[in-house]
Amino acid sequence: MNISTFAGLSLIVFSLTACGTAGGDSDSNSSGTSQSDYETYNAAHDAITDAGLVASASALGTAAADARSDTVEMSGIYGIQSDDLLGTDAILGEMSMTANFGNDTVSGSMTNNFIAFDDASGAHTEGSAEPLSGSMTYVGTVSGDGITSHFDGILTRVDGTQYDLYVDMTGTFYTVTDGTLTELGAIGNFGGNITVVGDTTGTIYDLTDAYDFDPAAPGKETGFVVCESLCSGD
Repeated sequence: MNISTFAGLSLIVFSLTACGTAGGDSDSNSSGTSQSDYETYNAAHDAITDAGLVASASALGTAAADARSDTVEMSGIYGIQSDDLLGTDAILGEMSMTANFGNDTVSGSMTNNFIAFDDASGAHTEGSAEPLSGSMTYVGTVSGDGITSHFDGILTRVDGTQYDLYVDMTGTFYTVTDGTLTELGAIGNFGGNITVVGDTTGTIYDLTDAYDFDPAAPGKETGFVVCESLCSGD
């Protein structure tokens, strides 16, 4: 399956649900705090886009997923945008995922979080990001080769502005290839909203754009890509 087919069939943005969440609260002591941390994220971003991993993605398939009983550790990147709140900026960070095919669960976290300024430029250069304090965790389920989950938490900017995120996630397991190495990956999308803590207007900002992470079409980075080692940027 090529990425065009994948984008058309598999990246379905979940509608916001008001209950049944499985996410964890934020941890204000766990976050990226320096430009070097952003460069760690940047390396993962480059590994995904430059190696063309997403373009190589082939859906694992229900039968292959159901035949597995192992546990796979994956890592990569995620992005969240809301045009009404963030404009061309984006919340970006590193994402981990543990896929347990024995009990059909996934879990993981979003850490080393940043505001990337003018993300529409796709620059991801030194000095183009501000660290956010806080992290988010999730627990979800696997059905065939599909993933569903939810996370929420508060991420805080240097000036004290707090973003309260409420996000549903969906994804699909894939095999991804770089050269001769083929391994398990997961690619997916987010739907939900962001509110600003203390904003008395009660404004709710919906997430916008869709999964992309394509250097040829930057600024559409609401989604995630994780895999066993090829997505790490090492």
